[in-house]
Amino acid sequence: MKEKFEVIKIDNEIMTLRVNRSGGCNSCSAGSSCGTGILANYFDHYSVFNKPLQNKVVVGDFVTLEISSSELFWRAFQLYILPLIALFAGSAIGMWYFPENEIVHIGFGFSGFIVSLLLTKYFVK
Repeated sequence: MKEKFEVIKIDNEIMTLRVNRSGGCNSCSAGSSCGTGILANYFDHYSVFNKPLQNKVVVGDFVTLEISSSELFWRAFQLYILPLIALFAGSAIGMWYFPENEIVHIGFGFSGFIVSLLLTKYFVK
């Protein structure tokens, strides 16, 4: 998968890149009824991140970066499946230690989900 990024800042051999996140949602006819399309309206339509400076790149240039299919699959797994696994694992831990209290099961499940989201945000860059 290839994507074009705009260079918006260069500082100490680091370039700051910006990419439009909802490019596909603008061209899709189901955008008004799709969950992703609806959520895209409430958040920034671009992402900003840093990469090492490439040769002869200046602010305003567009650079193309590519991600392999296996890397894309792994990142999608981390973002979507691992939090669900943590939700069920947290609930299972709650059931193991407190079998009579359903509220504790829900609390453990919710806690596992939130912790996995925070860890994903920290580790997936």
